[in-house]
Amino acid sequence: MKNKLFGILIIVLVFFSVFGIIAYNKHKKSLTYSVEKIDNEKYFLLMQNKKFGVIDDKGNVIIDPLYDIVEIPNPSKALFICKNNYDSKTKKYNVEIYDDSKNRLLYQYYIVEAIGLNNVENNGYYEKSILKYQSNNKYGLIDFNGNKITDAIYDSIEGFPYREGLLLVKKSEKYGVINMNGATIIKEKYDEILSDAYYDDTNGYNLSGYIVGNKTNNGMRYGYIDYNRKEILKNEFNEIYRITEKHSNDDIYIVAFKDGRAGLYNGKKQIIGHNYEDISYVYQADLLMLQKANKKGISRFDGSQVIPIEYDNVFLDGEYINAQKNGVTDIYELNGNVLKNSEYIGKQKVADGKYEIVTTSDDEYKIINGSSIIENSYAYIQYIYKDYFYAIKDKKSGLIDAKGNVLIDFKYNVVQRINGTDIIRLMDIFGNTILLNSDLERIAELKDTSIFVYGKYVKIRTGNDIKYLDKDGNEISNLKVFENNDILAYRENEKWGFKSRNGEIIVPAKYDIVTEFNKYGYAGVKDNNRWGAVDKSGEEVAMTKYKFDGFSEPSFIKDYYRVDSGYDIPYYTNEQ
Repeated sequence: MKNKLFGILIIVLVFFSVFGIIAYNKHKKSLTYSVEKIDNEKYFLLMQNKKFGVIDDKGNVIIDPLYDIVEIPNPSKALFICKNNYDSKTKKYNVEIYDDSKNRLLYQYYIVEAIGLNNVENNGYYEKSILKYQSNNKYGLIDFNGNKITDAIYDSIEGFPYREGLLLVKKSEKYGVINMNGATIIKEKYDEILSDAYYDDTNGYNLSGYIVGNKTNNGMRYGYIDYNRKEILKNEFNEIYRITEKHSNDDIYIVAFKDGRAGLYNGKKQIIGHNYEDISYVYQADLLMLQKANKKGISRFDGSQVIPIEYDNVFLDGEYINAQKNGVTDIYELNGNVLKNSEYIGKQKVADGKYEIVTTSDDEYKIINGSSIIENSYAYIQYIYKDYFYAIKDKKSGLIDAKGNVLIDFKYNVVQRINGTDIIRLMDIFGNTILLNSDLERIAELKDTSIFVYGKYVKIRTGNDIKYLDKDGNEISNLKVFENNDILAYRENEKWGFKSRNGEIIVPAKYDIVTEFNKYGYAGVKDNNRWGAVDKSGEEVAMTKYKFDGFSEPSFIKDYYRVDSGYDIPYYTNEQ
């Protein structure tokens, strides 16, 4: 009998263990989500007469421009949220949702809206696979097919800062965080939840944590929860911020203020006490600036002092620390050694330590080349590459080498390395531009020039001429730049047209300037200072009637051109 009872007990335990594992795995799965990436946008916002609709990538009107607002949550999917007839009393729109055949979708729900992204760098403006719906003045989540992800239990749902797939929700006047699967990340028990805005190149914002706040009789009190949802600091601080410039997946450094005094924490461990008016990170030297009784000093992360807290002002100049007190400046090295009678107040190693740029107390810049000091002084020096240095003298810019030889005379307003290339740009007061390659050979002399860097190439446009350079400054053909294009722009007798890759003329050279064909199969063409568009057959699908400022090059889909203010969601229109 005992053996039988023991066997039954084992079976029951095994059952509950298996059930528990299944439930845990289900919960674990719900915490894992994948954000959709859009490779090809198919649908776009259309604006005409201050009303909105939708066009597709062929220029066909899918939704007539009749609505006050149109939301396209996922530009690769045919789901369009159309809003009209705003009611100022209820503060709601009449909402209808259509597909690309104008069929009604999700009509079983009272109101459905897209969820806007909040400071998310991505190729979209909304959550791409989920929507929020409203029922009995509460909100829940559904997918694009109308399947419920959560019941309508929230007072509000909005995108969480910097994190696509995470949502800030409000319930009973308290905030929490859920993910796109509806899984709870942070329970709804806070009056405020903020992102710590931590970012690194490998993980983006995915390892950012949460600053959580609750109201008390003495004001808001903040705590900290890490990206693994673990409470690191309790809600007992006046203010909290993370040192986001210090990149580490394991070490989270937090400056926290208690009763107005700053301290420093590494995770839960306090490493600097709450004895300071402020603590800030000096990222160039990986040190901390401390302020106490209006005096400043420098410390390491273990709290040990590099510079005593007794100075009126402290600032970094390369590898030297300038500490000022009573009109006198003491110069320190980053290890805390005092430099007695130093001729220099700043030092910066460049070219992997091969050279040093130093600053004198008279705000003059010099170069140290090994054991040699280049005695020529300049108002400013900046290392460019190789042995080249940009310098300013008598308010004019030039180029020198590591021995002090003048390579480019000091007569230019601008001397700069074009970002991401080895091309140097010289520009005078009249806007004339000279481009030099990496060997300082002249490759172009231009006026009223616009320069664009994209991918591996540089595009230079001046007047009605366009050139392409590689990053060393060598001129290359548009055949190489636009390797996937079957039809390319060509220039003949100061005019532009289009040829096939094998040389067949598609459009004779008759335009003042043109763009290359975009991925939708349209190119912009300019004639008499007005823009239009052609398709790949050479047909002019948009008359040359649009006028754009400066070097603007419009992008067309059929006869609609893109309008992008940089703030609002871009749209297409065929109105001037």
